[in-house]
Amino acid sequence: MTWTVRLRLVQIAGILLLLECMRLSRSMGHEWNGTITAAHWLCILLAASAGISGFTVQRALVKERPRKSSSTSTPFTRWRTGNIVRLVMAYTVGLYGFCLSVFGGPPLAVRALFALGLILLLVWTPGSIPDQTN
Repeated sequence: MTWTVRLRLVQIAGILLLLECMRLSRSMGHEWNGTITAAHWLCILLAASAGISGFTVQRALVKERPRKSSSTSTPFTRWRTGNIVRLVMAYTVGLYGFCLSVFGGPPLAVRALFALGLILLLVWTPGSIPDQTN
């Protein structure tokens, strides 16, 4: 099984887990009381941070050059790690939507975080695998 297939399986699992979180969130019935608390803001800020870092960490890993010739860091391992980080961060955005729902956050923000997490997972592609001979 190639790494592209493995990453696609992680992507599908993340999508299914987020859909289950959405279903569970609706069945729990936590209602918003009309005010945004510090916990709500924290969930929103952490979700935004996860979404942004999913892109920035992957780019930083791919562009990084190994410092030592004996380093285990190769273009392939950085590619693999960057893609895993991006998938996990996309799932994390939706997971913060679930946390916001549990804390009785604004329904619009909960739906937006779930939607953004799903969109990030759906549009993700692994890209081309770098040369593994290094």
